[in-house]
Amino acid sequence: MLHQIPFLRLLLFFIAGVIAQWCLHIPVAGICILSLITILSLGLSFVPKIKRQYRFRFLFGTGLSCLLFTAAVFITKATQKQSEWNVPAENYWYQAIIIDEPIAKPKTRMCKIRITAAEEAIHPAATGKKAVIYLPKDSLSQTLVAGDGLLFYGQLESALPYLKKQSTAASGFIRKNRWTVQNDVVSAFSIRLKALSIRRMLLHRLQQMIPDLPAYSIAAALMFGYYNEVDDILMQSFRNIGAAHILAISGTHFAILFGMCYFSLSLIISNSQNGKRLKQGILLPLAWAFAFLTGFSPSVVRAVLMLSIWGVGEILAYRAFTLNTVAATAFLMLLFNPLYLFNVGCQLSFMAVISIILVNPYLVKLYKSRNPVLRYLWELISVSISAQIGVLPLSVYYFHQFPVIFLLTNICLLPLASVLLYLIPTSLLLHYLCSGAQGLWYPLNRVLDIFISIVQHLDRFSYSNINHLYMNEWDTLVLALAMVLFVLLWIKKRGIYLCLLLILVVFHVMYRFL
Repeated sequence: MLHQIPFLRLLLFFIAGVIAQWCLHIPVAGICILSLITILSLGLSFVPKIKRQYRFRFLFGTGLSCLLFTAAVFITKATQKQSEWNVPAENYWYQAIIIDEPIAKPKTRMCKIRITAAEEAIHPAATGKKAVIYLPKDSLSQTLVAGDGLLFYGQLESALPYLKKQSTAASGFIRKNRWTVQNDVVSAFSIRLKALSIRRMLLHRLQQMIPDLPAYSIAAALMFGYYNEVDDILMQSFRNIGAAHILAISGTHFAILFGMCYFSLSLIISNSQNGKRLKQGILLPLAWAFAFLTGFSPSVVRAVLMLSIWGVGEILAYRAFTLNTVAATAFLMLLFNPLYLFNVGCQLSFMAVISIILVNPYLVKLYKSRNPVLRYLWELISVSISAQIGVLPLSVYYFHQFPVIFLLTNICLLPLASVLLYLIPTSLLLHYLCSGAQGLWYPLNRVLDIFISIVQHLDRFSYSNINHLYMNEWDTLVLALAMVLFVLLWIKKRGIYLCLLLILVVFHVMYRFL
């Protein structure tokens, strides 16, 4: 059974293997040695004479740990090869297909592509690689969409490290008149490209219902994870007040949508075990369909995968929303793509969920009320504080800021986000059935105006955000450990955690100032 597998332990060894390969680039000889240790340890652990002796019980654990570590090294090494670029820094002809929606920059259009063909001299080294190219902003480049084919002549260089973490091998700027659209590019069927095509169709309908560009951009980001139209100033306002996570499709969105759908089905389907199985059988495919429409971003995959494990747990009648569930989700994702470990959105998403699981139950117990409104507000506050505790070190490290009014932000915006997540699909359905009835979209437009107005008013608050917070990797690790020890001290109330916290603080002060 899934809940009986110690995924947390498996995950730690797998993560260690991913980090070791990424940082140290373990050679093939090292992988062979690790494989030999794995085979010997596991093989000896099953020898009857050795298996019966207690002192050799460590062999199976050692072998399993080495197996996971070696598998992570091997998979990461194979993934790293996808981002290698061994093409000379010269001009060549390339044929490619756009694999994601182009993003508008101040003077260019950024296109993520997969190279499908190249000049004969570089064909083996370039074909199949992912790259990022920048095209001049003009009437032709603005018509490009995911799935379009390109033929271009230019110089591509090895991608920067942050792009290599996304399996991107090269990047470059392509001059005007050195590229053209080529619609006869042959490419293998891609579920992602099909999803983006359907999403474009839905976004076109959404734009017809919401003429105001800022309002449309928020609706597109909130419902479909499409951020290309969000104004930089408006996006910065969301970051300043700690509301960027509301726009990023994550577990919060799925919890809202899944909760609404589950409640609706509960009105017509009984809450018996068979009824629960039927509801999960309906809702889980819908959740994956929604992930399909958003393009399967890592945070969305994490949310849907965790939701699926929880759904299977309810079908099989066992408690599934635990740390083991989170570990199982992370393990499966890293098994598919170990570079998800370096995805910022994925890191923030997992840390928020882990913190909610560990901290939120204790926060909720601090205040109990029979009033449903007060109870809802306190649960919302508890979840917000729990999530903020989890993401604080990473948030400061990556974004160098801390939103002081994050509680007020969540209280004001999350209920409105829930309303929008109900109104947007309902309005799209109505638009499909009766597109001429303009008055039907008024509630959606009005709520979006209120939503944006609240964001802008909160952003005007003095000291709504603490900026210019800079920490290196060591400071981030120390802050994370200190927060873990503080939470354990608060929950367990044991002196050992206070001693460890004081020791950590003293050593960090000595390290920084001596």
